Amino acid sequence: MNTADSRDVSEVLDRVETWPPSLRITLARRILETVERSYMVEEPLRGVPVEKVVGLLKTASPPPSDEECARIVEEERMRRYT
Repeated sequence: MNTADSRDVSEVLDRVETWPPSLRITLARRILETVERSYMVEEPLRGVPVEKVVGLLKTASPPPSDEECARIVEEERMRRYT
């Protein structure tokens, strides 16, 4: 901030110090709103959109039964611990 900007800010502060608190708060909110509008950036999308995920793991075969799942888990345990 250069000297001219500092002087402008000081002048504004000197002027608004005499205002009632509610009016100063209103001014502060309006200033913040102008900053928010000028700096609003759309958040980048994270990950993969849901539309692309749907069906990603879908197969033509039916899902395994509970018995098949139990057998697969048991086979993996045996393989891991032998």
